[in-house]
Amino acid sequence: MQIKRFKDIVAVKHDTSVAQKSHIVAFHATNLEVAEISEEAFNAMAPISISNGAIPDSYPSTSLEVSEAMHDWNSSVNQDAKPGKIDFGIRSITINVNQICNLKCAYCAAGGDGTYGEPLTQISIEKTLPQIKFFIDRLPHNAKFSITFVGGEPLLHPFAVKAIYDYAVELCKKKNVRFSISIVTNGTLITPEVAKLLKQMQIHITISLDGVKEINDVVRPSKNKSSSTEATLNGLNNFNSDRGSIISFGIAAVFSDQNRDILTNYRFFRTLNPDWIEFNFPYSEKSKSLNEEYISKMRELAALAWELGGEREVRKLRAFDHYFKLLDSQQLIENHCGAGKSYLMVDSKNRLYTCPWEVGKSSEVVGVEQTLDNEKLSKYSKSLIELNNCQSCWARHLCGGGCMYIHKEHTGEKHKKDLLFCERTRSLILTSILYYKLARPAVD
Repeated sequence: MQIKRFKDIVAVKHDTSVAQKSHIVAFHATNLEVAEISEEAFNAMAPISISNGAIPDSYPSTSLEVSEAMHDWNSSVNQDAKPGKIDFGIRSITINVNQICNLKCAYCAAGGDGTYGEPLTQISIEKTLPQIKFFIDRLPHNAKFSITFVGGEPLLHPFAVKAIYDYAVELCKKKNVRFSISIVTNGTLITPEVAKLLKQMQIHITISLDGVKEINDVVRPSKNKSSSTEATLNGLNNFNSDRGSIISFGIAAVFSDQNRDILTNYRFFRTLNPDWIEFNFPYSEKSKSLNEEYISKMRELAALAWELGGEREVRKLRAFDHYFKLLDSQQLIENHCGAGKSYLMVDSKNRLYTCPWEVGKSSEVVGVEQTLDNEKLSKYSKSLIELNNCQSCWARHLCGGGCMYIHKEHTGEKHKKDLLFCERTRSLILTSILYYKLARPAVD
């Protein structure tokens, strides 16, 4: 695809196989507006690459009418666009129920075995409940508060999950706080008894599954040498036919050098009837060629999903649904995530971090139990667009400055951008913009 830019407007010209015609879609970076533009307007813009986020220095000459139209749109202000500033106030936490796992995934970012280098059997309920109360008590009435349970493998201790859930639900009711709960699990331990517990909770479930058995058993091997795929599918069978009050269930897979066939895996996942699917790129992967292949495969995936079910099916792919939601809500974002502002991570010793992947690093601890290190947290007060120097990037208000952890993994600094991440994100945004316009032909 060809990409061009005029100041704060970016446009992409797609091939005809998707839209059945020449299709040029433009996006206004600060207005979050999407529109189809003419070939003449496209020719008045300067070519850029997917790796380039800077504003071009010059533009081709064009007719006065086209020039004025482009300048008018660029300088327009969308009064419906909502600012993305995040004030400090913890509204979401992730809890390591434990730091042990029954699998040993090839790409595990949690120390290679779910332990983060420090195997911890189970979090202390006695310390965790007051910690939850500490955060909920500081929320205003009618605020939102969410907990995500992870590990290790959190369902090694399902009754700890249920105990924390029950306490948080009651506390939120008393405070008039809207509560939501999620869990990320490999699904291998969802016995009928565990399924019953899950069905009792208003919960969102993420199942980590990388694809068909021939692939998943290789990249996600169990420690006891049995098939992790069969165990996960058995777990799914124990709740998927009758979900009770489970709100949603999705599948998260990791694209990697050992697991490249996104389309085959996607077709397999659809047979399991998930509410959503995502294919993530491994955080520490530094291969440019693999990055380019991922970008290409995700475009193919979007085209297949569109063919199978239009907007509904495209939006079952979480990467694209995220951008649809931002465009529909006209919500600018200034932070890729709420790390250190609205979000904190709780490890199995009740230490606090700004990111799940920083667990175990003493330098990254920003609090313990009910004590916060406000000096460390103050470093996160600025927007990531500002901290990561993304002010000129056309994707900034849909990306929010990028992932600090990935930047650090690749460049050594949280606020020095990883080019591969930028390329992936810009590509996903451009693909989303295309299908957003196809799904909303009247939106200009």
